[in-house]
Amino acid sequence: MDSGEGVLMNGQATRTLSRQPAGEAGRLWKGAGGAAAVRLLSVAAFVLLWHAAVQWNLQWPLQFGNLPKPLDVLSSWAVQLSTPSYYHDILISSRRVLTGIGLGLITAVPLGLWIGLTRWGRNTLFPNLELFRPIPLIAYLPVAMLLFRTIEGSIVFITFVGAFFPILIGSRDAAKRVPNSLVQAAKVLGCTPAQSVWRVYLPAMAPEIFTSLSVGVGASWMGVITGEMMSGQTGIGYATWQAYHLLDYNESIIGMFTIGALGFGSSAFVRWTERLLLRWT
Repeated sequence: MDSGEGVLMNGQATRTLSRQPAGEAGRLWKGAGGAAAVRLLSVAAFVLLWHAAVQWNLQWPLQFGNLPKPLDVLSSWAVQLSTPSYYHDILISSRRVLTGIGLGLITAVPLGLWIGLTRWGRNTLFPNLELFRPIPLIAYLPVAMLLFRTIEGSIVFITFVGAFFPILIGSRDAAKRVPNSLVQAAKVLGCTPAQSVWRVYLPAMAPEIFTSLSVGVGASWMGVITGEMMSGQTGIGYATWQAYHLLDYNESIIGMFTIGALGFGSSAFVRWTERLLLRWT
């Protein structure tokens, strides 16, 4: 090997070594750590824009100058975190949402399966349910208060309605998409119709059920906040509404962000459960 070839090879090795740290850094940035950093930066950018809009008293296109400053909200939030009533309201709202989602799951999945697989269900039950699906959750409140003896029951009912319809539609569509070849194979292997539901239909429907459950979780939080604001006496929705009436805008915004964080956490838990249970997807 002559000196020219040696210089060329050394130069290539130097360039390769110099690219390795950059490539490693790029892989780290694109991984979980990089994603977390991007999310934190996006939150920081949002807070900075909020602060700038209030500081400069922007009045167009929205009246940002009327909002409290983010540092004032964070200071009030730090005080809230030390009060037991804050956690009490969160627990009450979370319990209502959990109850509504549980009721929605155990009713919507079987009904969606029945509607998706049988003409009788499509022709008799689905038209009646479809009549109620477009109704906003707040419009159910007067009827719920007439149907239930307690305010708690009416709030849980609205939460249930919020979860029910997304799960119902998702279950119906998932049942219709189950390949007939899987059903026939199960029949050949000796599965009864009831066994096919557990061994074929539900496993095949599970990914779409979890997707609709994520949507239902968000709708349930909207439902519980609606009920608590309009007729409740406890819960994070009630506390947020009371703060607004008392002109405590810091507390109102804290309530908004708390609701958002609870909804985000609930959806994240659903996605984590899906990854844990449905490893084949």
